[in-house]
Amino acid sequence: MFRKDTDHEKRTEVHLGMNTKKVSPTPRGVGISSQKEMIKMQIELEVNTFRELIEDIAVKGKYNSGDTCKNGQVSNYAVLKVEGDYLVAYNADNINIAVIRLRLEEGQLFRSGRTVIDIEKTVKYLKGFTGIVTLEFRDYLTIKNDSSIARVPLVEEHPTPNMISRGEVFHKTLRSMGEGMPTFGKTEYKTEVVISEDEILSASKSCDVVGLARYKFDYDEDEESLIMSSRKSITDKFDVIIETTMSEGEDATVEFNGQVSKFLKGTVRLYINDDAPVLFVTPTRMLLKAPYIGNR
Repeated sequence: MFRKDTDHEKRTEVHLGMNTKKVSPTPRGVGISSQKEMIKMQIELEVNTFRELIEDIAVKGKYNSGDTCKNGQVSNYAVLKVEGDYLVAYNADNINIAVIRLRLEEGQLFRSGRTVIDIEKTVKYLKGFTGIVTLEFRDYLTIKNDSSIARVPLVEEHPTPNMISRGEVFHKTLRSMGEGMPTFGKTEYKTEVVISEDEILSASKSCDVVGLARYKFDYDEDEESLIMSSRKSITDKFDVIIETTMSEGEDATVEFNGQVSKFLKGTVRLYINDDAPVLFVTPTRMLLKAPYIGNR
């Protein structure tokens, strides 16, 4: 069931998109004092719910760094959009795309729009509030409740706008598709595995004892089995057979970098191909990770 290890592969990380653009975020709205400026987006919700959303979209955790791992995140910036009855948060770099959807309850005040925030700065200001808050996005963010008000600078553009755009298009396509396997760029997924949140969390924690924050999935079509592993060498590794709810597709092996279990909430649909982007989908979240490709 377990595949033979080799200890001499050199592996490199592949970007999710070609011709990706990275820009330096610049603040906007500094020094603006006019309350009459047009509100571009407005949301009313419980402050801890919003804080959890923007903290989670940073995708903080352990990421691989050579033969060890260190704390990291996708980026400190998030794109927020009100789409229909949902507040949707996007984050990305050249090797990850993350999306979270939060349903806005009936009776909550909201106005559609799109903006970019500095996550750490916004979280710092949110800590001064409790209960229900109103968020008004102009060229700056106003946070207010019955007793307090704060203003926070916004950001002109996300550092990787091209990847954010790809994420927005792919997420919309993913949510609207019916039966069948998704396609991202040139990757037509051939294998789907359904896993409980607890199962993937347990497997990930077990693999984390290696201290690498780099993981591999092996799916065996004949056995209908999925193995998650992490290894530094043939004699320094951890392998876990994951109990699946459903699986279908072809044999597939792929390795990727960075924690996933803390981000995923709910039943996980995992889509994999050999050495292709790894796609995790839950009822409210999506995470796409570039693969590590070895020199064959």
